[in-house]
Amino acid sequence: MSEQQTPQPKQNIVRFPASKKERRKLLRESKDKRVRLVSALRFACGWLLVIGAFLFLLTNYQLLAPSSIRSVAEYAIAGLRQHEGDITTINYENGTFSDGALFETGLAYADSDALFLARPGSVTTLTYSLGYSSPVVEASNNYVLVYDRGGMKAALVGSAGPVAELTLSAPILTGSIGRDGRFVLVTDDQGYRTAATVYDTDGEEVFKYQSSEYYIVSAALSPDSRTLAVLAFAQNGVALDSHVLFYDVSSGDLDADAVLSDALGIELCYLESGTAAVLCDDGLYLVSRRGDAEHALTFASSDLIAVASRGSAMAVATRSYSGDARCDLYTVRGSTLSDPCGLSEEPSALAVSTAGTAVLSASGVSAYDTDFTPLWRNAEAVGARRLLMTDDGTVFALYTRNARIFTAHSEQSEELSNAQ
Repeated sequence: MSEQQTPQPKQNIVRFPASKKERRKLLRESKDKRVRLVSALRFACGWLLVIGAFLFLLTNYQLLAPSSIRSVAEYAIAGLRQHEGDITTINYENGTFSDGALFETGLAYADSDALFLARPGSVTTLTYSLGYSSPVVEASNNYVLVYDRGGMKAALVGSAGPVAELTLSAPILTGSIGRDGRFVLVTDDQGYRTAATVYDTDGEEVFKYQSSEYYIVSAALSPDSRTLAVLAFAQNGVALDSHVLFYDVSSGDLDADAVLSDALGIELCYLESGTAAVLCDDGLYLVSRRGDAEHALTFASSDLIAVASRGSAMAVATRSYSGDARCDLYTVRGSTLSDPCGLSEEPSALAVSTAGTAVLSASGVSAYDTDFTPLWRNAEAVGARRLLMTDDGTVFALYTRNARIFTAHSEQSEELSNAQ
């Protein structure tokens, strides 16, 4: 007898079609509601992912720019690199600089070739090519404004790269940046004496004031960027009168015109209170947004030693003629001028911030709080070209080839008593 074959159990196998289209159709028409639900959710999630990726790239297209890709690569290299050098030093990439400003936790500085964003330990996080003859750097919380003084180019740069690049039709005289990234450029326009133009963070013109009567010296935005204060002067017979003009940026209306008779304006700082601190050749004026002017401090132009401003504060050092002090130091915060602080040495540079004031002299750098209480001194910080002070009291001393960072806890820093 031949052996009978044992029947094999029948396998319950569902074979899917080879094409994706047929498989999707089979899932959508399945008798099981759960399969149909999962198929619909999978389809919806897929399209949401595509739309989300498209919107992300649309709003962050700058991330794909060559400078942004290079910046990400530099961040990665910086993170992997072991820094054996001093983390309190920033070495300039080309061994020199023209101007610099505090930015984020480090320094934005420029030479004629490029703008560099750097952090302590000589970590360069961004390099932006310039080719300017006389670069000037201003910075806010999230943006850096760099422009070519006497040239026609300017750029607004963020931590990931440039966000606006401008080529103007008139030479740039000066500029400033507001807290939110809006910025002002004062130009020598043809057919006018000067003009002050406000731009948004996209580099689009928001407001422009052109003057054929005044020569604009300085311009600054209010902390909320809604008002533009313009410092200008005009000839009045044989005298020069300065004017502080307040314009509403949105409407373009002139809100106030304060006249400073027989005074030549030098610098304007828009304070937090809405008052403008105006430094002139005959002293310091406080001008309200209504146009009321107060001659808060009087001195001769030959007695002015140093001045510094940052944000909504200004520091002024003048020659002293009282007591043993060689110099009187003043600060303006809010709408208040401080009493003078007598210094035994003439400062070569000043820095001011919400934390206090820093003074550079032949014996080093000294730090004071907002009431001029002496905090610390470091005798190593001598010979710097500029001082910058952060809002936490850290001092950046900018030298020809590098920047050094000093705090109360630096190796050579010593605490000071109330005796000056």
